[in-house]
Amino acid sequence: MNMMRNFGFFLLCLFFIGCGSNDEAINEANKKDSSIIPSPITEYGFVFDSFQVKRDTVKSNWTMSHMFAPYGISQWDINVAAEKAADSLIGLRYVKEGTPFVILSALGDTSETAEYVIYPQNIVDFVVFDFRDSVFVEKRSKPNEVNEKMLSGEIIKNSNLTLALDQQLKDINMTEEMAEYMSGVFAWAIDFFRLYPGDEFKVIYNEKSVGGRPYAIGGISSVWFKHQGREFYAFQYALDAEGKQIGFFNEEGKEMRRPFLLAPVKYSRISSGYSGRRFHPVQKRWKAHLGTDYAAPKGTPIVSTANGTVIAASYNSGNGNYVKVKHNETYSTQYLHMSGFAKGIRKGVYVEQGQTIGYVGSTGLATGPHVCYRFWKNGKQINHRAEKFPSSIPMVDSLLPSYMKFIQPIRARMDAMPITPYVVEEAGTQE
Repeated sequence: MNMMRNFGFFLLCLFFIGCGSNDEAINEANKKDSSIIPSPITEYGFVFDSFQVKRDTVKSNWTMSHMFAPYGISQWDINVAAEKAADSLIGLRYVKEGTPFVILSALGDTSETAEYVIYPQNIVDFVVFDFRDSVFVEKRSKPNEVNEKMLSGEIIKNSNLTLALDQQLKDINMTEEMAEYMSGVFAWAIDFFRLYPGDEFKVIYNEKSVGGRPYAIGGISSVWFKHQGREFYAFQYALDAEGKQIGFFNEEGKEMRRPFLLAPVKYSRISSGYSGRRFHPVQKRWKAHLGTDYAAPKGTPIVSTANGTVIAASYNSGNGNYVKVKHNETYSTQYLHMSGFAKGIRKGVYVEQGQTIGYVGSTGLATGPHVCYRFWKNGKQINHRAEKFPSSIPMVDSLLPSYMKFIQPIRARMDAMPITPYVVEEAGTQE
């Protein structure tokens, strides 16, 4: 009996010993798993684990000397680096206060002399200074993603296109880009200077992002806009297999482009319209105003509203700096109060629709920065906003069936997209 008890106790001990051995094996395996080498840290295309890494920030009134000198770079090499960075392909003449930069030194180098200095110019582009053998400066870009996005919105009282777009894009640069794209597509069809409550829009566009952070609009592919109850569609379409002839066309296959742009500046506002009788703000008397004033910040580009030849690029006391363009035997346009002329603009030069011919200013008889846009038809000044220009020409019949097939699913997506309501923020509220 005692022998049986001892044998049972022996088996029980073996069982626990065995279990303990298994636990030890499992624990050992877990230790091995936990010791797996983590992935190397990579930034700006460099494996940071291979360097001594220091981070610094540009301080007030710093130059490149302040950036580089503390990390063992000679003044000679600093001067060479600054000269190469100022090249037009890199475009870095000055360093900006508050910009973080990275210094990479060789492992084990007690002097911590910089081998590379990385200076970001924006969210995408950065400049690499290579100080190893000789000074080498290169502009690089982070890889970005392009994703298709959709958005919609509405215009309400006391709002505008920019405000409606900004509620969703939440980035002023992207908002301005989108507004320019949309106003550009419909520049010949919709008066963006007079949007009304109840106007609505839908857009399918490409969004550029870096590391999941959106930073730019990569173009738009289709737009729908309801303006004063009238619906406008625009679809981007290539007329050739190589994709070289790309334009926007409406739901009937008519090109959106028209003979004249509605305005010579992008997305501004009308400060004074065409009138037979207006009180002149400078001369302080009633007189005709045979043009349309578009208020915009000083330096805003002014574009020719149609193809034509410059017949005057001059100055007088009333008009200030002005340009006049003859488009054909019927139409001419004039642009007044410029701060200056665009490069190459002079009498006899041919200009294309949308080409910059000057910049908004307040020269001559003007109370503030704007461009006075004047329009002649058969030698008589008219209100261009009341002129009915010819419709665009439909695409050739052979392309129309494939175009209609192409836009059908896109239009279905546009039509199914709900309108995002405009949210009026209460005074004093913050996100």
